[in-house]
Amino acid sequence: MKTSPDSALHALQKLPKNSYRSSTDKAFYALLLSQAYDKNDIKVESDSLISQATNYYTGSDPIHAGYAWLYTARCAANRGNAEVQASSLLKAQAFAELTQEYKLQGLVYCDKADMYKAQQQNDSTIILNKKAFQAFRKANDTYNAAATAFTIGMAYLSIEQSDSSLKYLHLSEQIARPLHNNILYSSIYKGLGNHAYHYKDYRQALVLYRSAPPTQIASYDHNTWYLLGSAYFELNQLDSAKYYLSKVKNTETMAVKYNQLWQDIYTKEGNYKSALFYAQKYVDAKDTIYTRSLNRSFAGIERKYKYEHLSVENQNLVIKNKEQGIVILAILLVMSIAVIVLLFINNKTKKIQLKTQLALNEKDKILLDKATEYNHLLQQQNNMQKHLLIYIEQYKLSVRKGNATTDGLPIDQKIKQEIIIYVDTKFKDISQRLARDFTQLTERDVYICCMLLADFNTGMIASILNIQNDSVNIHRSRLRKKLGMETDQNLILFLQNV
Repeated sequence: MKTSPDSALHALQKLPKNSYRSSTDKAFYALLLSQAYDKNDIKVESDSLISQATNYYTGSDPIHAGYAWLYTARCAANRGNAEVQASSLLKAQAFAELTQEYKLQGLVYCDKADMYKAQQQNDSTIILNKKAFQAFRKANDTYNAAATAFTIGMAYLSIEQSDSSLKYLHLSEQIARPLHNNILYSSIYKGLGNHAYHYKDYRQALVLYRSAPPTQIASYDHNTWYLLGSAYFELNQLDSAKYYLSKVKNTETMAVKYNQLWQDIYTKEGNYKSALFYAQKYVDAKDTIYTRSLNRSFAGIERKYKYEHLSVENQNLVIKNKEQGIVILAILLVMSIAVIVLLFINNKTKKIQLKTQLALNEKDKILLDKATEYNHLLQQQNNMQKHLLIYIEQYKLSVRKGNATTDGLPIDQKIKQEIIIYVDTKFKDISQRLARDFTQLTERDVYICCMLLADFNTGMIASILNIQNDSVNIHRSRLRKKLGMETDQNLILFLQNV
């Protein structure tokens, strides 16, 4: 796998299917085959193979679990699912950081850095790549250490930190020297050339681009020709620029800049028909990139992932805090009784003593009744929310196993049923009254009203409905209109008084 991944793939594909019958063998085979596909640059979009590994490996084997979730993230990236890619990387990171498998840590940090780079979050990209670089150095992985140092250098160049950029580019060259790897050399010299080009030293850029050795890999060599064409254009040597650009056949990642350069050349020559042709190709290429762009912040996905994993702990903490509040209330109650006793002793007349005692007894009864009712409702609500969180976790597990039902009902319907029953009990069949009195409300609107009355916050509602927090706020705004509320009215108080 390390030295000849193509041979590893061939050997794995020759194995007869009945040679791995146990769950352990199946999981390990799925992990090895996924790794072989990845190393041979075969882009697998489906996670049906690697899911055998993620379903099997747990915290008792964090190394294999970490690699399994890493390849799950790469499958999601291949099919353009940024949210699954991000959540899988976060799981891979959690497992990797339990181990001293530094190469795994480095790979996870690099993939996370690539997601931040796609969203142009350069500071996060640099921080994660530096963590990856340190991990690869600990793992004695010279190739990946050199490649990551190069990536850091290019990231610094994008934020105009010239000295830091050159520092890491030269460090990459120094680390790569013993490897004699043309792919690394090609990237590093082109990176140094890009630095010179960025600061308008086009002749030095040409020297460095020409120093990049051929790799016999189309994407690398064609990129070198494009860069040479760019430098010649800036030196106003249009024939040389057109010569190198005409050699480029593989434009995958540079389609936008490639078409723009042709447009600029023909515009400079006065050939406006050809310039217009490449202008259209430039627009088409840019639209394709926008279509592939991430529609959610990776930082937001990471916050959601952490919220889901900590929600149960947070609920337990809330319950504990409320229990402490009840204890404090009881202490205050005892203290008030002590004050009453002192007043009773000091009062001179039996009439004042009797009135005071009666008033205090009535107050105590009211406080006790309220405390009892509050404690009962609080316990009921906490139990209901705890059950819902369990159902949510069961639902996620069941979806992965292809069975999202319980007691004959889908689990999401079971959650909905639990919430509505609780709220109807507390607020006298509020769901039926809402549906009856406000006919414009949909079933989903009534469900959201019930969750608001159950004291669910925006994050919890979004998690249960599997939508974003902003969508919950939009639903609340629409509810206010459908209920005919005034702008200064409180939505929850309004629902409590329906």
